[in-house]
Amino acid sequence: MIRLAVLLHLLAGVVCTPFEVAAQSDNATAVQEMFAGVTVRAPDAFYDPPAQVPDKPGVLLRSEPLRDVRLPAGMRGWRILYTTTVNDTTRATAMATVFAPVDPPAGPRPVIAWEHGTTGLQQRCMPSLISAPTLGIPALDRIVRAGWVIVASDYSFAEKGGPHPYLIGEGEARAALDSIRAAQQMPELTLDARTVVWGHSQGGHSALWTGIAAPRYAPEIEIAGVAAIAPATNLRNIIAMNQGIDKRLGPYVARAYSRFYPDITFEQAIRPEALAAAREISGLCGFLPAEEPVRAAVLTTTFEGPALATRTDVALSARLAQNDPDHPIPAPLVIAQGAEDDVVPPAVTAGYVEERCAAGQRLEYWTFAGLDHGMVKPGSPLEEPLMAWTAARFANRPPPAGCRRMSF
Repeated sequence: MIRLAVLLHLLAGVVCTPFEVAAQSDNATAVQEMFAGVTVRAPDAFYDPPAQVPDKPGVLLRSEPLRDVRLPAGMRGWRILYTTTVNDTTRATAMATVFAPVDPPAGPRPVIAWEHGTTGLQQRCMPSLISAPTLGIPALDRIVRAGWVIVASDYSFAEKGGPHPYLIGEGEARAALDSIRAAQQMPELTLDARTVVWGHSQGGHSALWTGIAAPRYAPEIEIAGVAAIAPATNLRNIIAMNQGIDKRLGPYVARAYSRFYPDITFEQAIRPEALAAAREISGLCGFLPAEEPVRAAVLTTTFEGPALATRTDVALSARLAQNDPDHPIPAPLVIAQGAEDDVVPPAVTAGYVEERCAAGQRLEYWTFAGLDHGMVKPGSPLEEPLMAWTAARFANRPPPAGCRRMSF
């Protein structure tokens, strides 16, 4: 029997996110629990850029308090629209949600930049549109007690209806960094320059790239640390080791890469057998509306083999390699990986850690026995060490030297 995997590397999940939800009868109850009470709305006029958009990235265009959403006790929120860039020639705008304690401690507040996992390519699939916009962010109650502010980017869009720069490290990182710049302009908040970046899955890839790009793109932002949770690192290896991921997420890669790289076309990046299904998959959301990931799962069964033509498309393979986060990260770095992860293979993450350590990167590598890709779920064993590590970064305590490995 073919296992229909609906990969929801999500921003937000009622039980855990990202999700790998099997479309099988024995998982029906779990699926219902995950989506219980969560709704999604269509983008409204707030998402539309004004007629005149400043050239400068990181400019706050508009903000307003969140309404008709579910937030944790003691937390308030806003949505913001701001300017950013995908690369040096492509301007864009982006949405982010900002969350802060109702009664914060006195003084400027440090920032957690949250970078979410896969939800889809189009703006209508983004985390800011769901009724529980903090879902998928770990340790929320602890963050409220600590008095930290969360800035969570949707990533960027160069045009309405277009894809965001999915697994394109530079574009992801710029959207995250510019969200921090924009949040610093909000009159309701006083933010510290100190930021710790957290990201999961696609967001782990983005978090690593944020650490890489920050000194060059946004040197005024003090990146005090980067925490990459089950990150997408060596994209070619992940795809090669997990055909289900290739079939489900390969169409997203092909659509985004063909938009932002002139040497990539969708038709050449996708194998001919998969082309019809991939066209439809690339337009479907990975979380809500709930029927869309189910439809995507069905479509993956209509062709044999992978979706991406990595063996024949030399340019695609080169662009995937270009987006491996294999550059130095000056900030303290922690990489967390579940030992039972069947989305991002632990062997890929371990190999990435070995390569970066050999290159002289200072980092901590945490592995968690018994945890799968949904290791950001509420109450996860990840939360306590992640909070302690982040508090140490905000307190300017020096991280361990060299490469440190820890098992939990």
